[in-house]
Amino acid sequence: MNRLALLVAALVPTVAVAQPRILPPDPPAVGIQWFTTWESAKAEAARTGRPILLVSAAPHCGGVSGIW
Repeated sequence: MNRLALLVAALVPTVAVAQPRILPPDPPAVGIQWFTTWESAKAEAARTGRPILLVSAAPHCGGVSGIW
């Protein structure tokens, strides 16, 4: 029992002193950001004031360079 009391006494000060870690904000996005839904892209464009580049393709566009 004395060992348990000693262990608890040793751990209590470290728990009381521990502070929550505050993470820095995410760095700004660099380059092209890809969004999987139109709604999320519109929301981000409205939030940042940046334009949207819409890239659309279909399987029959296979002969077009850079599409498929």
